[in-house]
Parts: sequence; C-alpha cells; structure tokens
Amino acid sequence: MCWSPLLKKFCSPKKYGVSALDERSLESNYDFTSSLFFVSAFLTTTGYGETVPISDGGKLFCIFYCMLGVPLTLLIFACLVQRLMVFVTRRPVRYVHTRWGYAAGRVAVLHALLLGALMITFFFIIPAAIYTAMEGDWSFLESLYFCFISLSTIGLGDYIPGKTRSQAVRQAYEFGTSCYLILGLIGMLLVLETFWELPGIQRFVKIFRSPWETQEGKLTVLPMDDSLSREELAAPAPWEDKNQGEPFYTQSSASYMPDKH
Repeated sequence: MCWSPLLKKFCSPKKYGVSALDERSLESNYDFTSSLFFVSAFLTTTGYGETVPISDGGKLFCIFYCMLGVPLTLLIFACLVQRLMVFVTRRPVRYVHTRWGYAAGRVAVLHALLLGALMITFFFIIPAAIYTAMEGDWSFLESLYFCFISLSTIGLGDYIPGKTRSQAVRQAYEFGTSCYLILGLIGMLLVLETFWELPGIQRFVKIFRSPWETQEGKLTVLPMDDSLSREELAAPAPWEDKNQGEPFYTQSSASYMPDKH
C-alpha cells in the first residue's frame, strides 16, 4: 500500500497515544497516572516505548532526567535490597541454623528456592492471571510474557495494559501497573541477591577472582543490621569461612565502612 506523506503525518500520532480523529485523546495522553507509568518505566529502564516525549523540550528534559534519575533509582534499589536482605534472608537462615542445628549451606539453598518460588507465584503467575482477566484479549501466555518482559526490564512494548479501558479504569489500571513494576523489580533483585550469596555460587565465583587478590585485599562481608552487637558484627555468617561474614561487600580497609559511635 502506498501512503501519501500527508496521510502518514496524519496517522503517525496514533502510536504515541494521540488520535487525530478523537479530540478527547488529548485530555488523557499525559494525565497523572500516565505520567507516573511513564516515569516508572523510564527510571527502571523498562521503557515500553508507548508513551514518549514528542517535543524537543520534552526529549531534552528526558536526557537530563535520565542522567540523574536512573543512577539514583538504582542506588535506592540497591540500598533497599541490602536492608531487606537482613530480614528476608540472613536472619531466617541464621535462626534456622542456630535453632535446629541444620547445615547452614543447605538451609540457605532451601530458603533461596522457597523465595524464588514465592517470587514466581506472586509476581508472575498471579499477575498474569489478573492481566488475562482484565485485558480480555490476552491469553495467559501473553500475560505471563508481559510480566517477564516487564520485570526483566527488556520492555519490548508489544503488549501494553490498559489501552482498551475507560478513562477511570485506565487510570487505576496504570497506577497498579506502576506499583507492580517497582515492587516486582525490588523482589527480583532480592531473589537474585539471595541466590548470589549461596555458598556454591560464591565458590564458583571464587574461581574467576584475580590472582593478585591477597588475603588482605579480599572482600570482607559485614552485616547490615544495626541491632546486632559488636560481637555479632565480627562473627562470620554460618555458611561462610572464618575470613568472611554476611554478604554486604566492602573493602577490608575501614575507609569504606566507618565505625559507628
């Protein structure tokens, strides 16, 4: 089909959420929930590509906003995950190990598998079922595909929820999707960090460490729990060797981890 340049220019705004035939589309193109959905997808680097800035000023703002917002978002996520690791992974594993005497390495593996199963259930299977029921024309596989593409931050943009809903429902729908995206990414990072700290994974990673790394320069593991005593802070994690502690990695020199008075 041959399209005239005028017809192409007339129809091209449709892919950005603006209908040339419906003046009401201008009212909902950038409302609060649409903007929140755009910002959450933007800062988490998911970037579906459905809602984008069209003006030069908007594009320039996105460049500077990305330079500041994306590193800050990743920093906040990293700090939050490290704090949650104390309560979600390290304390439960230590408690089971000390309370019932099970091997700490085995407890850590079982805990990581359980956490992964919960992540799959509550952030993939259940949301996929909800999207299947809400969208109507999405199959369960397509909904599951959308959840995976979103939480893996690939964001191809071929499936966007809430585009066939009324204005009121669409706003609540986009707000819920924004919250799901943020909480799901935190959950994904938490599960990945839990698996990263498994003894088997650490032994495997140890193979690829640089030969110049000495005992003095090794990464030291310090717990991130302010409620622990100094003796507990100095104690290694139950599945680590005596030269290591819990997996918040800092250099062994005290310059990166000042003492708290």
